[in-house]
Amino acid sequence: MKYDFLCWNKLVSTEEIIEINTVVQNNKDPNLIDGAAKDVTKTAKVDLLPWRYLRPNLERIYETWMMANCDSFGYNLYPMRNTDLWNCNTYDSINNAEYDYHTDRDSKKPSDIKLTGIVNISDEPYEGGEFIAFYDGGFKKVPEISQPGDVLLLRHDVVHKVNPVTKGIRKTLSFWFYGPAFI
Repeated sequence: MKYDFLCWNKLVSTEEIIEINTVVQNNKDPNLIDGAAKDVTKTAKVDLLPWRYLRPNLERIYETWMMANCDSFGYNLYPMRNTDLWNCNTYDSINNAEYDYHTDRDSKKPSDIKLTGIVNISDEPYEGGEFIAFYDGGFKKVPEISQPGDVLLLRHDVVHKVNPVTKGIRKTLSFWFYGPAFI
C-alpha cells in the first residue's frame, strides 16, 4: 500500500459546488436515517441521497477515485450503483458540530469498506472543522481537504476525525467504497 490517503485541491469549482448543494437540497430523503457513528461523538447533521442524483455532477470525481485506487491502493471495489447512498454532512458552528476519532467500517454487511471518498462542498466560509488523520507516525491536520472543492480518498483503516466547527458551516459529501470481505 503506497498511501494512507490522496487529496486533490479545488477539483470541484465554485459553480459546481452551488449546483451540487442544490441537488442535495432538492433530493435528500428525510425518511433515510444515517445509521453510523453509534460509538463515537458525531454531531454533524447528515442527509442521505442516492448516487443517481449526484452522478451528473460527480462522475468525474468518481472516475478520479477509481483511477487512484488502481494506481495507489489496489483494492477490489464494487462499482457504484444508482441506489448507493451518499452522506451530506453539515457541521454547524451553532452546536460546534464535530465527528470524533474513528475508522470506517460496517459490520452489518457481508463485504468491507475499503476506501472513503470525501468532497468539501462548503458554500460559505467556516472556521475550525479541521480534518485530522493518523499518518506518518502521528495525528496531523490534513489541510488539503479544508477548502471548498477539495477532494480526499482515504483508506478504511486510517483513524480520522473532524474538529468542532467554531464559525460558519462546513459541508461535505462522503461515500464508502465496498469490496469483497477481508479474510
